[in-house]
Amino acid sequence: MMLQDSVKEVDWMKHDQPTEEELRLSGGLLVEDWPHARHVTQLSVQLFEATRPIHRYGKHALRLLERAALLHNTGMMIESRRHHKHSYRLINETPLPGFSEKQRHEVACIARYHRRALPSTDHEEYAVLSSVARKRVSSMAALLRISDALDYNHDGRVLKVEADIPHCNEKEWSLRLWTRPLADLDQELEHAQEKADLFEKVYHRKLHFVVYS
Repeated sequence: MMLQDSVKEVDWMKHDQPTEEELRLSGGLLVEDWPHARHVTQLSVQLFEATRPIHRYGKHALRLLERAALLHNTGMMIESRRHHKHSYRLINETPLPGFSEKQRHEVACIARYHRRALPSTDHEEYAVLSSVARKRVSSMAALLRISDALDYNHDGRVLKVEADIPHCNEKEWSLRLWTRPLADLDQELEHAQEKADLFEKVYHRKLHFVVYS
């Protein structure tokens, strides 16, 4: 079962406590802002679908991305500055329902690269992955970085992401952002462009955003 299906009845932006199902799926790990975690998960799923023509991954990669998105900020429970590294360690050490040890390691790596440094074989946690897993981790982390940036203010002002297909090509990938009325996206767009670095490296396309309210 996908996380989106299991908690779809929750009012994601108002329910600030984890549901029993979320705690089960997280292995008991907590995050400092559940509405943000849920919204980044939602945006990640939408971005996965919006970029499917260029990554061509299926349900397995989506499950990895989805769980990493939910838990990307679990390291904030320890400290803010290096929380991405703490997220990696916590996820990697915590059994997650439905995931093998190797799959959990990929989830941890995707979460680890949601900010700061890009994936590198200089990092032991990334280097030990197979070449196939490294490619999958990099591809999914690229999407998570952008999804996290699009909720920079933790208030769900970006409602929906979809591909702007007429303007997607071999050099550029265009995304439509549907927002709350009169929402100011200056900070979200600034950070999304900054964190598109991995996307452009992995997918060899510049990322472009078109805003709709």
